[in-house]
Amino acid sequence: MDPIISLRMPTPQDADLLASLHVASWQSAYRGILPDAYLDEIAPGERLAMWKDRLAQHASSWTRIAYLAGRPAGFACLLPDTEPARGVYLDNLHVLPEFKGHGIGRLLLAAAAAECLRIAPGRPLFLWTFAANQSACRFYQALGGTVTEQKDTLTPAGNPQPALCFQWDDPAALTS
Repeated sequence: MDPIISLRMPTPQDADLLASLHVASWQSAYRGILPDAYLDEIAPGERLAMWKDRLAQHASSWTRIAYLAGRPAGFACLLPDTEPARGVYLDNLHVLPEFKGHGIGRLLLAAAAAECLRIAPGRPLFLWTFAANQSACRFYQALGGTVTEQKDTLTPAGNPQPALCFQWDDPAALTS
């Protein structure tokens, strides 16, 4: 029997958990993209402050934490009002490395797409990822994401990196 995956909405008390999931995912996926000193020394405090603020203002975002067999495994966060002309923005989709391959990313993306359809019918779902994050790019392409833009961007650490915008014109395709 496959372990049970569940999703739950965080409370403000989950800022520490979300920050630790966020940083652990970045430390795994972004080595070589973000400086090691930033990932190890600065990101933990920045992510904690960001999650405390975001959860305090939860009305402007949608977040779900994924659990596999009761263990925190990843999360997703929508910021619907970031670029409404482009669509609904998926700001975060992270699965810890030890939990990849269990369908957690797919489930989180499907839940985000369902929320997109509920709050903004007819609007696309989109996200940005670093072009160097090839595993994420392959994942989004496998789920029908289309690259609609490429641009150089500054990372949270302040270094430039090429980024890709993946978009799903019909988020309903992700929910089936």
